[in-house]
Amino acid sequence: VEAENFSVMNSRTSWRAITVLFIWIAIFSVVYIFFDSQQKPKIATGKDGGMFSKIVIPRSLDGHYYVRGSVNGYPIDFMVDTGASVVSISRSLAKKANLPKGVSANFSTAGGVVMGEVVSDQTVEAGGIIVNGISISVGIQGNVSLLGQNFLRRVDVLQSNDTMTLQLRMQ
Repeated sequence: VEAENFSVMNSRTSWRAITVLFIWIAIFSVVYIFFDSQQKPKIATGKDGGMFSKIVIPRSLDGHYYVRGSVNGYPIDFMVDTGASVVSISRSLAKKANLPKGVSANFSTAGGVVMGEVVSDQTVEAGGIIVNGISISVGIQGNVSLLGQNFLRRVDVLQSNDTMTLQLRMQ
């Protein structure tokens, strides 16, 4: 009789432990999903994909500014990089955007020298602001495209508190 009671108690204890374990796993999963969603960059977009003269970009939790745009009409998310000389994209994005073959070039990046190419006379849009005749460097690694100085020099850039405003310069 004692062996049967001990077996029943162990069975109940095992199920309680498994239930508690699943509850904790569920709690940690919900917390993880919440914080993971909070870490994703805030990407500013122009309203309705139209043409605008100004876009206000909120600072993401990682301290950078991200804006949705395009290269020759192909949608791309850019990180605004005031330290980048030119707009830069990966080879895979260049292929998807149907960029023509460019001139071979070496690029000095924070990660070292990267071999790639420069494609001239392209159209770049960021948050509804369109700039024609831009050179694009192709060959950076990773998923982040860079909105560099050759675009930023053609707009007014204002950084204040936790926002960056890009405004088309009236000429």
